[in-house]
Amino acid sequence: MTNYWRLERDIVIVQGKTWTAKFRYLTKSCNKKTNVPVDLSTYGASFVIRECTKGSATLLSLTAGNGITLGSDGTIEIVMTGTQASNLTAGENVYEIELTQGYTSIAFATGKAKVYEEIAR
Repeated sequence: MTNYWRLERDIVIVQGKTWTAKFRYLTKSCNKKTNVPVDLSTYGASFVIRECTKGSATLLSLTAGNGITLGSDGTIEIVMTGTQASNLTAGENVYEIELTQGYTSIAFATGKAKVYEEIAR
C-alpha cells in the first residue's frame, strides 16, 4: 500500500471569472531520495464544492474529461468556467479533489473554497 499525504490548501474563486488550478501528484522513489510523478492516465478524478462538509448539496462537480485533465506526468489541471463560477454561493464553502483507480479512492486535496462576488468595473 502506498502512503500519501493529503494536501490541505484553501482556494479563492471570483463569481463569473474563469478559475484554473494545477497540481502535481508525486511519490518517493525506491531509494527515497527523489520524487517521482505518478502516471495518472488510468485514473479518474473529481472536484466537488459544497457549502459545508456534512450533508450539504453539491454546488459544483467536475470530473476527468469534464473540467479536469490528468497527465502521465502526474499533473492534475482543473478549469472552472466563468458560468460555473457565477453559480457558486458567495462565502466560505469547502472542496475536495479525489483520485480514483479501480476500487481505490484517494482524497488528494481538501480545503476551504472562498467565493467572492464579482466586482464590476
